[in-house]
Amino acid sequence: MSASRTVHICVVGDEGVGKTSLITAAATETFPDHPPPVLPPAKLPADTTPEGVPVVITDTSSRPEDKQALELACQEASVIVLCFSADRPGTLRRVSSYWMPELRRLGVHVPVMLVGCKSDVRQPNSDRGLHEAVLPIVKAYPQIETCMECSAKKLQFVGEVFYYALKAVVHPMAPLYEPESQTLRPLCAKALKRIFLLCDKDKDGVLNDAELNAFQVLCFNAPLQTEELVGVKQVVAERIEQGIVNNGLSLPGFLFLHALFIERGRLETTWAVLRRFGYDNSLQLSDEVLSRVNFDHAPDQVVELTAAGRAFFRDVFERCDVDDDGVLSVREQEELFSTAPADPWASLEYEGLLAETSRKGLLSLNGFLAKWAATTAADPRRTLAYAYYLGLPDDAAADKLFAVSRPRRQERRADAPRRGLLQCYLFVPANMDATPVMEGLIAQSRPAHGSLAGPIRAAAAAVGGGDGAPTLILRSFSEEQAQVLLEGAAGAEELQRCDVAAFLFDAKQPASFQAACEHLERVATASGDQLPCLLLQANDSEASPALAERIGEACSELAIKPPTCFGLRPAAAVYQAIVQTAQQPELAIPETPSLKAARRHRQMLRRGVLYAGAGTTLALAGYFGWKLWKEHRMDAESGGSGSGSSRGGSVAGSKTGAVVVGQHDRSVLTLP
Repeated sequence: MSASRTVHICVVGDEGVGKTSLITAAATETFPDHPPPVLPPAKLPADTTPEGVPVVITDTSSRPEDKQALELACQEASVIVLCFSADRPGTLRRVSSYWMPELRRLGVHVPVMLVGCKSDVRQPNSDRGLHEAVLPIVKAYPQIETCMECSAKKLQFVGEVFYYALKAVVHPMAPLYEPESQTLRPLCAKALKRIFLLCDKDKDGVLNDAELNAFQVLCFNAPLQTEELVGVKQVVAERIEQGIVNNGLSLPGFLFLHALFIERGRLETTWAVLRRFGYDNSLQLSDEVLSRVNFDHAPDQVVELTAAGRAFFRDVFERCDVDDDGVLSVREQEELFSTAPADPWASLEYEGLLAETSRKGLLSLNGFLAKWAATTAADPRRTLAYAYYLGLPDDAAADKLFAVSRPRRQERRADAPRRGLLQCYLFVPANMDATPVMEGLIAQSRPAHGSLAGPIRAAAAAVGGGDGAPTLILRSFSEEQAQVLLEGAAGAEELQRCDVAAFLFDAKQPASFQAACEHLERVATASGDQLPCLLLQANDSEASPALAERIGEACSELAIKPPTCFGLRPAAAVYQAIVQTAQQPELAIPETPSLKAARRHRQMLRRGVLYAGAGTTLALAGYFGWKLWKEHRMDAESGGSGSGSSRGGSVAGSKTGAVVVGQHDRSVLTLP
């Protein structure tokens, strides 16, 4: 956890169980004979706590009039210290009958410390009975991490109560270990496996002495002494089969060591390792790690994998394709993601994403790369996280795996580089199925592919051959989905992410063409008349002459190309046309009524500017003409009234020469 985060310890329990006395004894090392009903919150600075974090301890009252304050304190708590009285069995029974259900009702899901106060007055020889009473409660509520007894009167274990409460927050057990089965939890085992593989520099499956020492220095800033190294190996060899292989620590041995640390209460050791490799308390990579790469971009830009990024994921695939058959079997895919929290495409937003697979539905290399391209466009932080999970070293230059495209306006210049990932929104009228178009994108390179269990919402594949071939992501929108998109507050921004819009219609259903045209006009207008569009015509051989005439008229009016046609299933040329339209958008912007109106408005503005400019020019010319005429008249009047003037002009002598002034042309000559 962050060192600056304050840990809030909330002490709760029935009235009279000893909550206030416990806090007072821990803080002052004295037992209060007459404690107050409730203490004010006690604040401990970070430099006074063993874990170096600030702590606030909140006492609570069980009186009905204080219920609201109690609930608020519980909801703000980082950990709950739930007290019962060791000499009052009824207070222990209320732990399961009232307190734990109440915490659940309040939505409190933090660690709970179960503390038996007043152990000094407990009946002798009652240890067994107390243990038998507590054990079912602990099993029923996994939130309870620790159970212990204390005596405020005798100052026994009062400090330990708050020490373990603090540890339960800073070094929680729940994410790491299952006490009942005495095993590491799956997320913990996955994280430790990733760490093991990163530290296995020679990739021989074991950590040799040099690798173990490097790991020790990295995590704890100190190497292992020779006798310590021998002792660790001896313990592992005695306790677990195949824990030591070729005098090196194997993965099972590495996992066993951490389970042993946890069993012995040394959770801080395992947490130090996990945090050194970037994990937070939920055993996901922390925001600090994922903020190393800046993914900020405008809606009309896209984050895509660079050549280095594609090479990284290609290497991951080939490393896990053990049988070298070009696809990932179920076991190989499980092994590939065995160092990650989960399959990245198991979540709802990726369930409908179709990519290239084998006949048996096994993911191919092309499909694997296409899925990562689609994931990067939708959620680049997820791709970054999985790059780390799948073996990207912690000190690698992760930003080299990604690139942010230029804004679309800059890309449309003739000499500008183009993005390698294109997104096409496919709008489908009622009574038509987009599945053939989606599957066709995959089938352009390999006819055989698996099918998804649910509906296909999107498809991703490279179009064309070679490493530089663009990846096309095709997303389908039904009429209802299109309505939501166009009427939603974020509709215009969402359309900026789209590189090209395609509108499907069936030549056998003339009404579908009308629907496609209406969709095209609405989508183009909503995009600000900036989105290139094309029509896709299915069953082209079934088009009637009347429909063909309507199609020609509509395309002429909209100033777009004729529809791209196909029969039952689209061929590769359909997807090449989509890519070409995205890459040459200026030829596919529809002449919608809104665009024509905007153009007329701009023309009127230009005419107004021209007229205004001409008027201004004439006004300025008139003004300067009048000014020159006025100056001429004034000079003429002053010349006629001067001494020695004559009709033909005058000559004034001087030592240096004479100036001759022409009365009519106002020219000035200097005579030597």
